[in-house]
Amino acid sequence: MKKQVLEEKVRINKYLAMCGVASRRAADQMVIEGKVVVNGRVADEPGMKVDPRNDEVIVDGRFMAKPEEKMVYILFNKPRNVITTSHDERDRQQVFDFVNVKERVFPVGRLDRKSTGLLILTNDGTLAHRLMHPSSQVRKEYLAALDQKFPPAMLQKLTGGMRLKDTGEKVSPCRAKILDEGMTVLVSIHEGKNHQVRRMFSTLGFEVKRLDRVAYAGLTPGDLRRGEWRFLSRREVDELYRLCPEADKA
Repeated sequence: MKKQVLEEKVRINKYLAMCGVASRRAADQMVIEGKVVVNGRVADEPGMKVDPRNDEVIVDGRFMAKPEEKMVYILFNKPRNVITTSHDERDRQQVFDFVNVKERVFPVGRLDRKSTGLLILTNDGTLAHRLMHPSSQVRKEYLAALDQKFPPAMLQKLTGGMRLKDTGEKVSPCRAKILDEGMTVLVSIHEGKNHQVRRMFSTLGFEVKRLDRVAYAGLTPGDLRRGEWRFLSRREVDELYRLCPEADKA
C-alpha cells in the first residue's frame, strides 16, 4: 500500500493565509486585482500553486518569501487579545509587535484573538505546510476553562468524533482529561479546523471562557511567559521534520 505523499506546492491563497497576509478569500481578491507577483510575473489565476521552498512571492511590493534567506524557527507564547495576522485595519496588537527578527516570519496555523499559548513562527514554508497538512496529524493540546462543570458522562461525546452543530462538519476522535473538578478540560487534537475546540464544546452546550494552547507538536512553553519567545534549537527543528516527513513514494 502506498503512503500518501505530501505535495509541497500549495494554492497561492493558502500560502498567503499561512503568511498571515489575509484570509483565503481576500487573497483570491488580491490575485484578481493584480497585487500578487510570483517569480517576477503578476499572478493572474487564483487557483495557481506556489512552492514555498523556491518561489519568490511579493504582495504590494513586500516579500512573502525569500528562498535564499536564512531559515528561522521561533516558539512564541501568545498573550490574550493579540492577533496573528500581519495587517489589521483596527490597529490591534499583533504577534509581530513582540517578535523582533530581521527575517520575515509567519505563524504556523493561528490562534484566535482571545486564545493564548504556543505558536510556531518561521519563514520555512516547507515545514509550515507539512505541520499543517492533515495527513501529518500533529498533536495540539489545549486547556479549556468552561462556564460550567463538564461531567465525566459526557467525555465520550467530546472525544468520540462529533458533528459540529453550526455546520454539521465531522471532527475526528480526540483525547481529553477533566481537570479542576470539571471546570477545565485538557483536550488533545490533531486537526486544525477553525475555532475547533470552542466549537466542539459549544456543540455540547458549554462555553469556553479561556483557551490556552499548552503544547504543539511536542513543544511546551517551559520558562516562556506570555509575550515571550525563543528560537527553536536544531534538535527541535529536526524533531518537527521527523514528526511530519515527506512520505515515501515507494
